[in-house]
Amino acid sequence: MKIGERLHRVRNLHGLTQEQMAAGIISKSQYWRIEKESNAIRASSLIKILNQNKISVLKFFKDVDDSGIKRRELQDLITNAYFARDHKKLEKIKKQSTNLQMKRLIDWLLAELKGESQDFPDEDKRKLRYNVWQVERWNDDILWFFFHTLYLYKYSNLEGIINALISKFTKNEKIEDRQLQLIASIAVRYLNICYKQNNRYEAKKVIRFLRKIPDKIEFGLAKMIADYYEALLNKKKVDAEEILDLIKACGYENYLSLN
Repeated sequence: MKIGERLHRVRNLHGLTQEQMAAGIISKSQYWRIEKESNAIRASSLIKILNQNKISVLKFFKDVDDSGIKRRELQDLITNAYFARDHKKLEKIKKQSTNLQMKRLIDWLLAELKGESQDFPDEDKRKLRYNVWQVERWNDDILWFFFHTLYLYKYSNLEGIINALISKFTKNEKIEDRQLQLIASIAVRYLNICYKQNNRYEAKKVIRFLRKIPDKIEFGLAKMIADYYEALLNKKKVDAEEILDLIKACGYENYLSLN
C-alpha cells in the first residue's frame, strides 16, 4: 500500500477531514495531492502529521490496528461478535483498542444490540457517517465500515451510494472475493431497508445484483436472503417461511432483524 493510500485509510478511520489531518504542517491542497499520489511527502512532514494526530508511526507502516491485531482479524472479531449479540466480546475489543473511531463504531453496534440506537449521540453519528461521504477510493476497510454503519444513513441518501457502489464494482472483473463479500453484505442490509420502505423497484434491483455474483459457498447467505425477499415480494409466503427457517437454522436471522 502506498503512503497516500495509507494516509487516506488512517484518516478515515480516525474520522478526520484532510484539513484537520494536515493542520499547521502542510496545506490542505498539498495534502490532498499526497493522498491522490500526485505529490510525495517528506518523511519529516509525515512524522509530524502522524504525531499530531496521535497515530503511531510504527503501526502506520504495519497492517495492524492500535490494539496490535491485524485489521482483517479485528474486523472479523467485531462482525462475528455483533451478529452473535456478544456484548461482552465487543466491550473487550473496545477496551483493547486505542483507535477512537473504532471505539465509536463499537459503541454504535452496542447501542443497536441494546435497542438504544435512538439515544446514540448525534455528533457521534455524524462522525461515523463522515467516513463514507468522504470516500474517493473504496477499499476493504471502508466497505467493512460502511456495512456496519449503514443504518445511520437516511434512506433517501442510501440509494445513490449503493447504486454507485454496485455499479462500480460490477464493472470490475478483477474484484477480489473479500471485497465482493463485503459489497454483497452491504446489498443484503440495503435490501432489508428497501423491503421495509416498500420500495419494490430498488429491492428487485438489489436482488438481480445478488443473483449475478459467483455461485461460491461464501456468497451462499447473500443469495439465500435474496431468495427470501423475492418470495416475500411475490407473496409466496410458504416459500419465504421455508427459506427463513433455513436462514435461522444457519444462525443468520440477525442479518434480517438488526436495524
